[in-house]
Amino acid sequence: MISVLRNLVENPGKIRRAFFYWTVRDQNALKWFPSILDDIYDADTSHIFQIRHFLTSAKYDDRDIGQILLKYAVRAQHKHNDMDLVLGRQAHHMIETGRPDWDEELTSVKEEAKELGFKKCGIFLCGPLKMAEAVDEASLKLSQQDSDFHFYFSKETF
Repeated sequence: MISVLRNLVENPGKIRRAFFYWTVRDQNALKWFPSILDDIYDADTSHIFQIRHFLTSAKYDDRDIGQILLKYAVRAQHKHNDMDLVLGRQAHHMIETGRPDWDEELTSVKEEAKELGFKKCGIFLCGPLKMAEAVDEASLKLSQQDSDFHFYFSKETF
């Protein structure tokens, strides 16, 4: 996936925005690529990429006020000085905890795509079947709710 990002930075073609989601189970999986992603971020002078990371072993419960406050504190800290509290260092990208809420994530993607004048968005997922089903379900639901916008979903599962 890193090679895809690097190629797109060098030759974006018609792409005006790309969202990359990385989900990992443990914090050790995050250690090898932050500097590579920072290099890609610095090279992305057209601001095409939005990279979002999720540490899924850290469960997020929206009924727990402590976790809610921590989530917003982490976001505020990162917005203020690019400090990622999960990585323990400054980073252009922030690590979210828990699994992505695909309805929320794809709604955000759709809104940004529409602001850029697009009426469709392609999704390519490489990941486990359960995640593919969740993303496909969210993309279908959002496509059906808005006749002026459509997600195209494709996947490679393992």
